[in-house]
Amino acid sequence: MSRIDSLLSGVLPDLAAPEGVALPLAPRSEAPSRTSAAPANSVEVFRGAGAPATTPSRAPQVAPRAREGNGFDFGVGGAFPPKPTGSIQEQLKQGARLLEQTQAAAFSVTLDKGASMDAYARKQLGHLDPSPPIAGAPTALTDYTSTIPGVSARDAFEAFVSNPELLFGAAGISLRPAASALTDGARLFLEEQGPPPVWAPITVKLNETERVVHITTLDGHPLRGTNQFVFDDGSGGTRIRQYSAFQGSSPATSVGMALMDPIERQHDIWRSVHGQLHEMLKPR
Repeated sequence: MSRIDSLLSGVLPDLAAPEGVALPLAPRSEAPSRTSAAPANSVEVFRGAGAPATTPSRAPQVAPRAREGNGFDFGVGGAFPPKPTGSIQEQLKQGARLLEQTQAAAFSVTLDKGASMDAYARKQLGHLDPSPPIAGAPTALTDYTSTIPGVSARDAFEAFVSNPELLFGAAGISLRPAASALTDGARLFLEEQGPPPVWAPITVKLNETERVVHITTLDGHPLRGTNQFVFDDGSGGTRIRQYSAFQGSSPATSVGMALMDPIERQHDIWRSVHGQLHEMLKPR
């Protein structure tokens, strides 16, 4: 593990900007005592080839770790552990939404009503507002990277937006409502079987010209945050950079940190998504 100047600083907007400015979302991988003192302008680098934590069995389509080989790596910086952010009124609002969506997730994973559950999800998503990190508040940052040799950035971007169920399915996550492709402005719940079951709402913004996928959390997500995927042509293939920034959304964040390791789970999700994309596109 080493400390380097943060590669995130060049892409993050001014944290003093008005609320609503989209920042990039992030987890961490070390215990709080090892990262909480990290300055905001640096990241600690963890090599993806190291011994990863064991992933609990969440869905039959979870990608085996053998699919890595794409140089997956990440660094963390900023404020850890994430603390609940916002006014008491805002945190109560987020906590109430989270509880409501947890109950829906439990119903979905145990009874799975199919089309009727998708219809319910669409209705619920229509009531939710974006919840990006609050400007000026302590924010956790992660910079994920991977490569796909022999594949153009355009092809990698199109494969990413055209196969969300396959990619997220590699991490044991289902989409509600079902989505055969990501579209600009799409709203979705990322469904985890748990325990506990989770419906994590997001909205998607696409920039096809720049080959950027931007994801922002919605009300009731366990975290306030953003993830920005950038697909660039590198030397002999595609380099994927994922800029992530997040804060706690409600007191449930602190409870979750005490009972489990949601940060490591986030790293696990993105490791699987990057690995699945590489597996789909790598030359045979």
